[in-house]
Amino acid sequence: MCSSDLGLELDEAQRSKRQALESHFAVRRRALELELRADNARLAAAIEAEHGNGPQVAAAVDRSHGAMGELQKETLNHMFAMRQILRPDQTTAFDRAVVKALTADAR
Repeated sequence: MCSSDLGLELDEAQRSKRQALESHFAVRRRALELELRADNARLAAAIEAEHGNGPQVAAAVDRSHGAMGELQKETLNHMFAMRQILRPDQTTAFDRAVVKALTADAR
């Protein structure tokens, strides 16, 4: 969700803060995505070893759920940090876009 896509006209200070937030989040998101990929590899190895839903598979699933949860938390933290740089007249459009993105049909 890009601020220009929402019709928000950010001032220079807001653009600078947004860029810093985006840069920080990109690093964190990439680290968590790599962790999820490693979790998927561990899950694949557990499935190959157990050929069923055994304790190694269950542990690998639990571990990947932890990483997924962390990614969701980081995404929400980022979203709320982005909201904080907006003026009150901009937050309504931002909030609507967030709700729309979260409730859109998955197609």
